[in-house]
Amino acid sequence: MVVPNNKRFVMKKEFSLAMEKGEVWWGGAVLDGVNMPLHEKSEYTLNCVVNETYNQVNGLFTSNLGRYIYVGGEFVLRVKGGVMQFSELTGDADMQSGFEDLRGAFRAAYKKHCSRKRDVRQSLLLKPQYCTWMHCLKEPSQEKVLAYAQSIVDGGMPVGALIIDDCWQADYGDWEFSSSFTDPKKMIEQLHQLGFEVMLWICPFVNESASTFATLKEQNALVRDGNGNVAMREWWNGVSAVLDLTAPSAQAFFQKRLDDLTALGADGFKFDAGDAFYYKHDDLTYAPTTPNGQSLLYAEVAAKYEASELRACVGMGGEAVLQRLCDKRSSWHNREGMGALVPDMLQAGMSGYIYCCADMIGGGQGAEGNAIDYRAKEELFLRACQCAALMPCMQFSLDIWSEKVPERLRKAIKKYASLRVELGEYFKATIESCEKDGEPILRPLEYQFPNEGFALVNDQFMLGEKYLVAPIVEQGVEKKKVRLPKGKWKYVPSGEAFEGGAEAEVSASTYELPYFERI
Repeated sequence: MVVPNNKRFVMKKEFSLAMEKGEVWWGGAVLDGVNMPLHEKSEYTLNCVVNETYNQVNGLFTSNLGRYIYVGGEFVLRVKGGVMQFSELTGDADMQSGFEDLRGAFRAAYKKHCSRKRDVRQSLLLKPQYCTWMHCLKEPSQEKVLAYAQSIVDGGMPVGALIIDDCWQADYGDWEFSSSFTDPKKMIEQLHQLGFEVMLWICPFVNESASTFATLKEQNALVRDGNGNVAMREWWNGVSAVLDLTAPSAQAFFQKRLDDLTALGADGFKFDAGDAFYYKHDDLTYAPTTPNGQSLLYAEVAAKYEASELRACVGMGGEAVLQRLCDKRSSWHNREGMGALVPDMLQAGMSGYIYCCADMIGGGQGAEGNAIDYRAKEELFLRACQCAALMPCMQFSLDIWSEKVPERLRKAIKKYASLRVELGEYFKATIESCEKDGEPILRPLEYQFPNEGFALVNDQFMLGEKYLVAPIVEQGVEKKKVRLPKGKWKYVPSGEAFEGGAEAEVSASTYELPYFERI
């Protein structure tokens, strides 16, 4: 069935929509940014019966011709031959048209289907963040964390949130500090004195060896499999039970542990895992739900804390929780590394997740840690830093400001971290404007400049209304061709003025971030 363009509908089960000539669509799965926008020649499938991606999904899709689709619940989307076919719907679908352009459609859809309970904690966006993962890997300690924090201060880097990543716990499911942290309360106080906000890595897994396992099992707070046994699920750190967040006992227990940690001084949490694929449709749970439903419940816990971050999420578009892209590799790869940063960040915003982080600068996948050869990867780290500098959130992990790093890289890293702080008032005003009007902070050029031929552009972005950013995400590139929208533009690195509506070739040496200011 083809849905008429000018008719709102509420429908279940399945429907299809024919694309019009020149029409493109954004939205759905954040990890599929490299496939966006969808157009008449696209062949694409997104199965949201269970979110199998490692990132966020939302049933929000918007078109450059002023149409939007919002699909609630589970669905499968197949695109072929210029037709978008939605099937296996478990919720309602809402489609509206008649808006002027992509911006009009997005604002209308966002305001109707992406609600938030509070404003975002601006400090998480206005200042760089630092995560201990690539520095400490699986052996963090109180001594290492404090030394890491001090190195940030001594290196002259702007101080922001500090995330103590995985392995700070005694065991998965204890949610208590291990013996490697001799006085966690004092450690957090010292970090606060240095100016950091402190966030702790959290997951919903519970090991059989955890001190809490027997209690949670007795309280029926753990997911059970179809046979009634505690479900043991394989994940990247072993095989563990998982909280059943439909159970009041699990909600209360988890909330109490997190609140105990905030009482200790923690400002918030990095909520990792929570992926829908760790649950199954035949799981036995306290209340009926789906794998996506369990993922949503985990995200709703995260939303209770102002300083919170999610990597996996189903729904929750618009909620003032910091989202991040899944771990990227320390490479130039076009899907798993640098090449995916801009497309995935554009997709995050257009899917309703406007507060998003492009993962750790230089990548956080794998176990390279401090074994990385900084000289060999100097260009990669610098380009990643430049790319993140003008995105909604900027996060470091490896101490690329330290003395072991080549001096010119160290100076450049500090320069682009400082740029974010220098533009703090603009970032602040943009965040507040986006919250008021329901718009992405980072947006496609087509969003800002409709009908100027930018419909398929996904390697550049606008930061709010003023800055056009064309970061280098390929190795060895030192010149950049940028077709500018109509109007007057200043190439910030050189101060050179350009008349828009034409292509500009600019210098983009390793130490230059290609970006323009609208004047």
